[in-house]
Amino acid sequence: MKEELKEILQALIPCISGRWFISDGALLGIVREGDLIEYDDDIDIFIFPDTKLNFDKLPEKYKWYKDYMCFKIYNGNNKKPKIRSDWNRFTQYTGALPMCSGFNRGELFKFSSKIYREERIELQYTLPWIDIFVLEHEEEEERYIVPYYFNKKLFYYNYEELELKISYDLGFKIYIPNKAEAILERQYGSDWRTPDPHFKW
Repeated sequence: MKEELKEILQALIPCISGRWFISDGALLGIVREGDLIEYDDDIDIFIFPDTKLNFDKLPEKYKWYKDYMCFKIYNGNNKKPKIRSDWNRFTQYTGALPMCSGFNRGELFKFSSKIYREERIELQYTLPWIDIFVLEHEEEEERYIVPYYFNKKLFYYNYEELELKISYDLGFKIYIPNKAEAILERQYGSDWRTPDPHFKW
């Protein structure tokens, strides 16, 4: 799966015009181990608001679509992952919407049920996949945030953290934040250097 993720990423990079970088679990593996984590099944990429995407450049076997929170890039020849229910996927999405902030479970389900039929997106992606999130600029805070992420205290990037640097740890040119260690400690805790195969968000 790790090698297939790298193949998808190599096919995707020519489709991106502008600034982008790898973060979250893939960044953790790159900084800690010099490679993707063995048990990861996705890569999270963040692009800046003015970065352009041209998926027409993707080889034919790779597919893309806009899911609830991000773009999904995947191999269309692979099998779709099994999910317990579309409803769970949908409520994860609505629970991250700003208008649902502070909702309890009952309030969230009531809100979600009103829009589920119209806004439901059928799962199309296959394992493994790449997520592309478009960053949101918070000029007053001098930072970028990741829309839809649940904890804005963890998932933000200050200007000085996003002076990007080049890495060849995956065997080809990628971009990572220049202050990756500070970001990883904020997101994963002070023991982020210790591998934990049972870690879940």
